[in-house]
Amino acid sequence: MRNLDSNDPGRANPSSTEGRRRYIGIHFECCGVYTRIYRRPDQTAYLGRCPRCLRTVRVRVGRGGTKARVFRAR
Repeated sequence: MRNLDSNDPGRANPSSTEGRRRYIGIHFECCGVYTRIYRRPDQTAYLGRCPRCLRTVRVRVGRGGTKARVFRAR
């Protein structure tokens, strides 16, 4: 499993995401594909897999947040 450090992209306006699952975009460089990964129910990380090779990625949710919505997994 690959770990990426991140901050919480959804904190800027929490009321705008009520009722929707929070996600971030990941570009998997291993296979050159982009996909969304969704936040775990316990709110501690985003988890997902490359849709082609099934490589796992985990992005931790950090304090303070970030406005970044797309990340690269190497």
